[in-house]
Amino acid sequence: MSNRLALLLLLFAATRIVAQSPARLDAIARAQADSGFAGVVLVARDTSVLFEKAYSPRTGKRLTLSSKFNIGSMTKGFTAAAILRLRSQHRLSFNDPISRFFPHAPETKRGITVFHLLTHTSGLRGHSAGTGIMRRDGAVNAILALPLEYPPGTHYRYSDDDYQLLAAIIEVASGFTWEEYVKRELLVPARIESTDFQGGDWGHKGANGMRSTARDIARWVTAIHEARLFGRAESVELESPLMHVRSEPPFEIHYGYGTRVYVRNGRVAEVMHSGIGDAGNTSIARVLSDGTVVVVLSTRGQHHGTTWASYVAQRLVPRR
Repeated sequence: MSNRLALLLLLFAATRIVAQSPARLDAIARAQADSGFAGVVLVARDTSVLFEKAYSPRTGKRLTLSSKFNIGSMTKGFTAAAILRLRSQHRLSFNDPISRFFPHAPETKRGITVFHLLTHTSGLRGHSAGTGIMRRDGAVNAILALPLEYPPGTHYRYSDDDYQLLAAIIEVASGFTWEEYVKRELLVPARIESTDFQGGDWGHKGANGMRSTARDIARWVTAIHEARLFGRAESVELESPLMHVRSEPPFEIHYGYGTRVYVRNGRVAEVMHSGIGDAGNTSIARVLSDGTVVVVLSTRGQHHGTTWASYVAQRLVPRR
């Protein structure tokens, strides 16, 4: 298939997405709510919200459009963006070894770079060694005490530890706490007002630990896509594929900056932010190449082997 034909098909699909009426989108979401889904659904295009509605569970706390959800690993996108901001402020380089920030790092770990952490290629064997540890130095030491599973930079392996270390690097490089820097440099400039932090141990810093609303998440991903928060080059970088993860024909799936990037025929077809938070919260934000945004935040966990948020998001706008 030629690139021109592929682009035309994508534009045709996008036209069909936007043309769906609010009633049709509600019918799709309502069918899932009748099966047990509970959460908030938002579909937008550019600056226009096409559909936004809360679906409360049959029993339990009522949900509204302003309900906050633990967004889990979607937090990684904020942490990665904060690292890019520090780079633009000349406070760090992606090639910096972690020994620059942690002088007492074990010899075998000193060559791990900021880029290795961003791309989950550090080689560290653990997954969330900072859990239960309140002090930054204690969490860093616990993470760096883990054995190396492979030499840094040679293999991809998803791990919360990488982004917990990035949160610690943000603190060392900026002089602010991770929470303070993210709020000061990202949330406030993007006018994201309802997103906050869970607080507590280092299991809730960097890799997860944020709470947000569907409208705030849509505002965040749109600010990146439309270069409202960063320059055009940095915005493109934040939506670019970095590390190939697997093939799901016709897509090649890559890891990006805290995101998954779907590539079809050599073009980025979708950037997906996702997470599983505390109390069974699940979240998804899909940014299509034409700027269509689909956000689903749910209080429910798994459904048919995937998260409820992802399940509903795929039915609202099937991936083509």
